[in-house]
Order: sequence, then structure tokens, then C-alpha cells
Amino acid sequence: MTEKGKKYFALTFVSKDRYGIVADVSKVLYDKGFNLEDSSSTLLRGFFSMILIVATRQDYTEEDIKRMFDSLKDISISVRKMNGSDATIAEGLSYVVSVYGSDKPGIVYKVTDYLRSKNINVIDLQTKVAGKENKPIYIMVLEILVPENYQEEEWTVPLKALSDQMGTDIHIRQIETYEF
Repeated sequence: MTEKGKKYFALTFVSKDRYGIVADVSKVLYDKGFNLEDSSSTLLRGFFSMILIVATRQDYTEEDIKRMFDSLKDISISVRKMNGSDATIAEGLSYVVSVYGSDKPGIVYKVTDYLRSKNINVIDLQTKVAGKENKPIYIMVLEILVPENYQEEEWTVPLKALSDQMGTDIHIRQIETYEF
């Protein structure tokens, strides 16, 4: 549900990692009267990336918002106006899927394509190559939402078979959620 009169924007920031990026960005937003509605950030191979959904009652354009960050020369920013009434709350049973194996092309595609074919929503995805240089391990962790009417075996058994075909190990765990 959106609050009447609010305008929503999706902001994406990418920068070489350094101290204070979140503080610099959030200060600009605070000074200009934005509310930070939702956020996600991570460090990717020495680059910090952050996606924010912000709201304001002001009539800013995408270009107005980009200019607000002109003083932050080392940060790349993109801005997209969002239709707040299009926002939905994802529903379903929450699971974490962890995939481990040797690094090879297609792991992300094959797993996410399978999940798409089952109408399972990926709401978070992270990948890393870890381990020693001579024995790297590819790690992918997904948070997914599974329709409540699904029987667990109907989607987990084929997913585990896919993992076996790729030569990876897969672990699937339901996340307990609490309602307030």
C-alpha cells in the first residue's frame, strides 16, 4: 500500500569501496527530505553497490535527484521514478537455497530458470568464489518465496537432481517467519 501524495524513486549507486559511502548518500537524502523505504547493498570485488527505494512529497525529476549527488564525484548513480501503486508485497513460504561447487558457467542460469519454471520468486541472490586459488569454490545463496500450495517434494526433488547434474551440492532450508 502506498501513502497518498508520495513519489517513489529507485536509486542505484556503484563506487569503488571506501569508508562513508552510505553516510554520504543518506545525508543527501536526509537533507532533501527523502524517506528511505527499502534498501540493499553489498560489496562486489572491491566495488560497493547499493539500491534504495526512496519516497518524497516533492516534485523532483530523475535529473533533479541525480544532481543532488554531484558533489559525490566517485559514485555512479542511476535514478528511476517508480509508480508506488505498482508495488506489491511478495508472498509465499520463505526458503534459503545454497549451492556449492566448482566454478563453471551456467549455475545461476540453470537454478534460476528452474525456479522460474515453477513460479518460485527469487527475492535475494548472492554469489561468491571462495577458497584457495588452486581450489576455488563457487557459492550461491538465494532467498526464495515458494507458493504456499506447493508440496515441498514437488519442487525440491527436481532441484536437487539439477544440482547433481551440474556437479554441485545444494542445501534447502525453510526460513521461519514471525508475524507481529
